[in-house]
Amino acid sequence: MRILLASASSAARTILRGLLERAGCAREDLVDVGDRKAVYAAFKEPAGAPTLAVVDWDLPELDGPGFARYVRASLGDKVGILFCVRADDLGALSEISGTGPVDWIERPFGDAPFLEKVRALREEAEKARSDESAKRLRAIATGKEMQVALPFLLQLPSHLIDDLLKKSSRNRHPPGTILLRPNDVPEALHLITEGEVEILEGPAGIRSRVSGEGDPFGELAFMTARPAGETVRARTEVTVASVSKAELSDVLRRHPRMSEYLSSLLSRHSKTMTARATTLSHADFKGTLDTTPFPDLVQLLSSTRKTGVLGFRDEDLSGAIYLEDGEAVHAWTETLQGEDAFFDIASWATARFAFRSIQRQEPRTLKVATMTLLLEAMRRQDERTRKEPTPHPGAPGRVPF
Repeated sequence: MRILLASASSAARTILRGLLERAGCAREDLVDVGDRKAVYAAFKEPAGAPTLAVVDWDLPELDGPGFARYVRASLGDKVGILFCVRADDLGALSEISGTGPVDWIERPFGDAPFLEKVRALREEAEKARSDESAKRLRAIATGKEMQVALPFLLQLPSHLIDDLLKKSSRNRHPPGTILLRPNDVPEALHLITEGEVEILEGPAGIRSRVSGEGDPFGELAFMTARPAGETVRARTEVTVASVSKAELSDVLRRHPRMSEYLSSLLSRHSKTMTARATTLSHADFKGTLDTTPFPDLVQLLSSTRKTGVLGFRDEDLSGAIYLEDGEAVHAWTETLQGEDAFFDIASWATARFAFRSIQRQEPRTLKVATMTLLLEAMRRQDERTRKEPTPHPGAPGRVPF
C-alpha cells in the first residue's frame, strides 16, 4: 500500500519516512513530495494512486478541504487522508468533516499517536477496497457485468465522431472559466475535446465529479430543455466542441443510430445521479434506517419543507427520492422509477441514508401527495409482516428484510 508524504519541509518528510519504515512500511511504498502540483500528480492515475496521504495542512497553495473533496470524487473512500495541522488550524477542520476516511493530528506529535492514526486510516481505506472487490466478485459470480463508462465520443463509430465534430464550433477556455451556470438551458451539446472540467453542486460549489476528454457536460439540460442544476467550470485549459440543435438534428437524420448513443447518455446520467445521491460525503445530514425508520425520516423532511435528494445505500441496493418543498416528486432505484421505486425503498430496513440540498433535473415521476404515498407504503409493509411465517418454537428466527 503506497503512502504519500506531502510537506514543504524536506526534513519533515525524512523524519516521517524513517518513522514509517521502522514501523514496517517498505521503502518503495513511500512517496514524498514538496508542493501542491506534485500532490495532485500523485493521484492522476487511479491505478497507481496512494492508499494513504499524509499532508501538511499549510502546504503552500494547497486547499485542504478542496483536496479532500478531489480525492473523494476521484477515488471514493479507497484513500485515507491524514492532515498534519498547527494549533491555529484547528478552527478550519470542520470543513473536512464528511469527506470519507480523513483525520488530523496536531504538530508536534509523538510517534505512537501518529502511527495509530496511520493504522486506523489504512484499515478504513483497505476495507473500502475489499468491499469493492467483493462486489466485483459477486458481479462475476452472478453474471452481472460491472459497467465501465467509456467517454461518450469513444462509444461512437469513427465516421460518426468525424461527422459530429465537423458540425461543431470549437472554443478554448482558460482554467477557472464558468462554462455552465445553474438555471442555464444549453442551446448546444457541449463535448470536451481537450482538458478537464469540474462539476460543482450547490451554493458552496462542492465538486461532485471531474469530466475529461470525450465527455459532454450539461447534456441532460440540453436534451430535456430543462434548466441546469449544476455549475461547470474549466479545471484545466479546455477545448469544447459545441453542436447546435439544428446541426445535431442533421446528424440524427443521416445517422439514425445516433439516437441510441444519445439515449445511453440519459441512462448514464441516471447512474451518475444514483451515485451522487447515495454518496454519504457532503451530506446535510445522514444516518441509518435502523435508527431512523423510513416513515419518520420522510415525515421530518416533509414537515420541514426540505428541497433536495434523499439517497439510500445498502450493499448492492441503492436508490433515491427527490423532494421539493417537502413533497416527494421523483424516486428511483437501480431498476425502478416513480411509485414502484418509492414503495421499494420504503421496504428497506437497514440502509444508510444521506440528504443533500441539490436541485432536481430529472422529470417528475411522483404525482401523488407524499403522505398518501407514505400511508400506502406502511400498509404494504403491514401486509408483508402479516404474511411472514411464524418461526417454529426452537427453530432459528428469520429476520425479514
